Amino acid sequence: MTRLSTAKAQKSRTPLVIGVLLIVAVGLAGIAWMAAGGSGKSAPIAASATPIVTASVSESLEAFRGKVVILDIWATWCPPCRMEIPDFVKLQEKYRDSGVEIIGVSIDPIDPRGGGAPAVAPFMQQYKINYHVWMINTPTALTGYPMGQGIPTTYVIDRNGRISKTYVGAKSMSVFESDIKELL
Repeated sequence: MTRLSTAKAQKSRTPLVIGVLLIVAVGLAGIAWMAAGGSGKSAPIAASATPIVTASVSESLEAFRGKVVILDIWATWCPPCRMEIPDFVKLQEKYRDSGVEIIGVSIDPIDPRGGGAPAVAPFMQQYKINYHVWMINTPTALTGYPMGQGIPTTYVIDRNGRISKTYVGAKSMSVFESDIKELL
């Protein structure tokens, strides 16, 4: 095959790949809609082995009202983010039954330094992430929860949905555990 025909073949596959990704996203949205009883209200989706795309972190958080939430904005390429993840796994395991939810928001799809969306699911499996992971495709999805001066940026959110604390940079498990105990 010539270079020209190879390039044409690759270009003709691009719409197919985009179409498949859109079908998967619509399917996931439909599952969330059905889990909410088809009422249009969001329902908490169980943590899964794959990330869920969200167009609005603020709107997605509404499903977790009544819980203490640790919202961590991170990326697969970020060493301090990687350092925190094992502690978030432990905190989720220890406090889930007490009304705590850890939610990771991956910026990989919008950041050219990362491997994009295809890198997130294998990363989740490698780190044995047992909490919700959302991905954003546009920075506006973070409205209300900006990245601060870098990542990780972590928000501790009380049961009423109010930001209690904000941290920029990696923090120890004891910092978050203290915050959780204060809000439970």
